[in-house]
Order: sequence, then C-alpha cells, then structure tokens
Amino acid sequence: WNDKPIEYLDGSGNWAEDADPLFGSISEAIQSREFELSVAELQRISQWKLQSSRNDSNITQNTDEAVTRQFRSAITASTDGNAVDLLTELSGVGVPMASTMLTVAEPSQYAIIDYRAFRALAGVKPEIVDSRQYAEYAEFLEFFRTYLKNPEAYEFYMDHVREIAAAETLSPRQVDMALWAFDKERE
Repeated sequence: WNDKPIEYLDGSGNWAEDADPLFGSISEAIQSREFELSVAELQRISQWKLQSSRNDSNITQNTDEAVTRQFRSAITASTDGNAVDLLTELSGVGVPMASTMLTVAEPSQYAIIDYRAFRALAGVKPEIVDSRQYAEYAEFLEFFRTYLKNPEAYEFYMDHVREIAAAETLSPRQVDMALWAFDKERE
C-alpha cells in the first residue's frame, strides 16, 4: 500500500497522501469538514480507485457544490442502496466509485466493491453459491453480473461484508481488503 497512497485535501487545504489502507487520514479530513468534497478531490479518489493518472472528464462535469450535496446526502441515507443511488447521480460515478467514496469517508461503516472482493464472497461463504439453494445462488449471480450499475448489488455485498466483519471483529474495510487478497491469491 505504500506505493499506492490516496491523495486528499488536508485541514490546511493542501494536498496530502494517505498510504494507510484503512484510510485513517483521509477519512479524518473528510469527516472534520463535515463531508465536504470537491471535484478535484473526487478525481484523486477516482485515480486511486482506478490506479490510473488519467482524468475522468465526466467527473469534471460536476460542480463542487453538487458533489458535496450528494455526498452529504449519501452519508446520511437510510440504506446502502440509497447512498449509492445518490452518488451515482453524479457524472462519472458508478457503483464501485460510489462505494469508494463512502469507504474513504467512513471505513468503519463501508467497504469498496469490485469484482475480486465480490467474487471472493463465494469462497468465504459457499452457502451463497450452493446450487441446491437456487434462489440465493441466482441472486448472487445476478448481483455479481450487475454490480457495476446496480445499487441493490452493493446492499447485498454490504450485508455479507458486515456479517463477516461482525463475526471476525473487523471493519467492513478490513473485510473488503481480505476478500480482495483472498481472490488475488487464488489466481
């Protein structure tokens, strides 16, 4: 993680790097300014998520005010699906990016969704892919197929991540990192 720091605006308004995979510094900074988030900072979060230095022109179509408004509404949303739904109204933000925004702000409450972590759920919780339990198996497959654009898939994912987190006394962010590593190791 040391070679993949996420950039954020610190309390002085300067760019800083957070190499902590649990997002200690960035989440503290975002929370201290009551979840204000600029387009420039959203771009840096996107670049970290994509591990790319390219600028997403869709993200720059948003205003700072719109990003902050949607972000604050998402943080106080009644469900994970509603939170993601609010964030995906922003230009250039899909479900994985929305999950990243939520997680950098509150890693003790949220987890980042991606294909590796989602796929790893099947290895950690084999009962969700047991074909004898067809309804649950079909639900997993449908949500895995549509997770890039389906806020309900994020709810499904978070239900399972939080269940694992509670059982193992971990944060959702720690679980998503473990799922990602588990899937990577199985390649």
